[in-house]
Amino acid sequence: VFDVRRGTKIAAGTGVGVGGRQGFALTDTWIATVSDAKAVCHVHMLNRGDTGAKLVFPLPEEITCIHAVDGGRYLAMGARSGRLLVWAPASGRLLRAWDGHYGAVTALGSSGGALVSGGEDAAVHVWVLSQVLSHDGDTAAAPIATMAEHTMAVTALHVSALPLLAGRGRVYSGSRDHTCKQWRVRIESSDDNDNNSDNAGEGGDNGGDRVALRGRAEVLTTLLYPAAVHSVAVDVGETRVFAGTAAGLFQTNLYRAVDGLSSGAALVALGGTSGSVVSEEHTAYASSERDVTCVALSLDALLLVSAGGGAVRVWDTASRQCVRTLSDKSLVAGGVVQLATRLAPPQLGGPHATATAGLQRPAVLGETVIARKLAAISFAPLQRVAQQQQRAAGAVGVTAFDAPVVARLGDAGAAVARFEAAMRGAGVYSDTSCADAALVGALRPADGSAEQQIAALVRQTERLQRHHARTRRLNDELYQGAVSEWLAGRQKR
Repeated sequence: VFDVRRGTKIAAGTGVGVGGRQGFALTDTWIATVSDAKAVCHVHMLNRGDTGAKLVFPLPEEITCIHAVDGGRYLAMGARSGRLLVWAPASGRLLRAWDGHYGAVTALGSSGGALVSGGEDAAVHVWVLSQVLSHDGDTAAAPIATMAEHTMAVTALHVSALPLLAGRGRVYSGSRDHTCKQWRVRIESSDDNDNNSDNAGEGGDNGGDRVALRGRAEVLTTLLYPAAVHSVAVDVGETRVFAGTAAGLFQTNLYRAVDGLSSGAALVALGGTSGSVVSEEHTAYASSERDVTCVALSLDALLLVSAGGGAVRVWDTASRQCVRTLSDKSLVAGGVVQLATRLAPPQLGGPHATATAGLQRPAVLGETVIARKLAAISFAPLQRVAQQQQRAAGAVGVTAFDAPVVARLGDAGAAVARFEAAMRGAGVYSDTSCADAALVGALRPADGSAEQQIAALVRQTERLQRHHARTRRLNDELYQGAVSEWLAGRQKR
């Protein structure tokens, strides 16, 4: 762990080897690493100095990539067999494991409840975690959208910070076919009345109207590079793409000035259609390394970090000049296969817990900030078998984690009354404001209609999820039957 702006070494994990281009997952409190040599996971506490592994435990199979979802609330892994696995690190439960790709999973990303995976089968899938984790163990999980425009294995993924499922985020995928594709996912909800007659026998509790979710991946721009793409980084504004390739380090500006106008007058976006190929707008960095294995961008997009040939360089993105080189004997010996940048946590000299206004942090983190060193992390050894499989074998019973979660709606009116009373007692509201608040309170419905509507929507959502699961199961059976019949007919011919 280095301070990018100063070039100083802050921390290091000893006694572990990271394999693959996405061999570790990083949060504010821990680093989880996997090796492509054996199915073992090492977890380190993120503290200053050299630290050994806090936890070491076996994994179900050989893992090729790992990714922390939602700040470490979930931990996703991709296997050499093509399977995807999702754990809850706090409890160690294996929430779901399913077949996602026909080859090894090579890259993972996430945004707003969506998990994006890329594999050696040249496909990029978008999975909705809420749907995948709520499916039964015997129900095949299906991606909500698939991008199959690459012709060779996917090597890198970048998912923007904007909500992907809301249609605002973008996904950037790099591949060995020398391209980096920018694409978006359109989520559409429409009334699916065409198949109501086929499913009249089931799903009667939903009535005649059914809302179906559909996803569609659209390629916006294809960036063509002179060699295979190893890593991709994009700034927060999504105006520049930085690609580490086998031919060097390149920067591509996604917007350019209109001909005949000044640079600040008007800008047009590159590409914009599925057939748009950009091959001459790239700017090469004067790097001494020919093969750049990985790149990472600082949060303010002012500094770019690249690695290749055992050297880690920090670049100024405005001038494209190398400002410093991070030197360490371990980097030269083993080589660098993955880079990640993030804001330093408090125990590594980052912002103090009390400096963040308006956000409530756990008390244990506040104590840790005072001690300037982590004493414990919320991470349990990961299970190798899913909980539902253990229950089917009679190994375990129902635990607190398996109990259904019942949503209870609080009395919003009482909470508002307590808040208003506190504000009046503190002298924040004037007499006129108090009179207006009393008038609004008198107009507020006393029967809790808002809470009743929310509860009704929750029940309707549960019914739609059950109906969707049954429909998905029927669709899978029909598809398998059609494929089996086609294969049997082909063998006869």
